[in-house]
Amino acid sequence: MKLKIWISLFLVLLLAVGCSANEEKKANEPKKEETTVKNEPKQNKELTEKVKEEKGVLNGQVYTQNDMAVGTLVLNKKVSDEDAKKLAEKYAKELKEEYKDMKVNVQAVRGGKNIANVTLE
Repeated sequence: MKLKIWISLFLVLLLAVGCSANEEKKANEPKKEETTVKNEPKQNKELTEKVKEEKGVLNGQVYTQNDMAVGTLVLNKKVSDEDAKKLAEKYAKELKEEYKDMKVNVQAVRGGKNIANVTLE
């Protein structure tokens, strides 16, 4: 009779330990919401193509991320500082018209140096 009691007690303890170990494992697992990347950049393909077609622009991109509209212009070395600033201002205004509720930042880079940086709130 005592053997049956000891076996029953052992099984109950084994179940209790197994369940608590499973709960600890679940508590240590990251939640699916935490592992997803939020606010990934979303490119505005239409404006990106428009930027790339500008005279003196070697490359560029327009995108939104973290409630901000961003434009980057990579310029030819022949583009003057004044023209770079004008281009940056032009695209900052265009972005602000399209993304009224977002902060806008447009940067123009030439030869690896930031020539113009326009921000609109």
